[in-house]
Amino acid sequence: MDAFTRAIESLLHLIVMLGDLVVAGILAVELWVRGQLQALGVPHTMQTVVLVVIAVLLIVAALRLFGGLVRVAVILVLLLIAIHTLLPALG
Repeated sequence: MDAFTRAIESLLHLIVMLGDLVVAGILAVELWVRGQLQALGVPHTMQTVVLVVIAVLLIVAALRLFGGLVRVAVILVLLLIAIHTLLPALG
């Protein structure tokens, strides 16, 4: 396995790890909010509406927080693939 392939795999792994982090955060907040809403006696249908709104807000916040990092990682992956493709032709 050459260095370009390892670099691409590392960057893709970073993107997957960030996605896992976002999902874990959303799940933790969702479980906490659901418990709080049940303790307050909020009906199940209203809980669903509140949780959907909170999930959308958390996703938007995560995209704003990690958006630049994901964008840089994707651009780096594409550049590495382009360099890897062009090197044999240049050599």
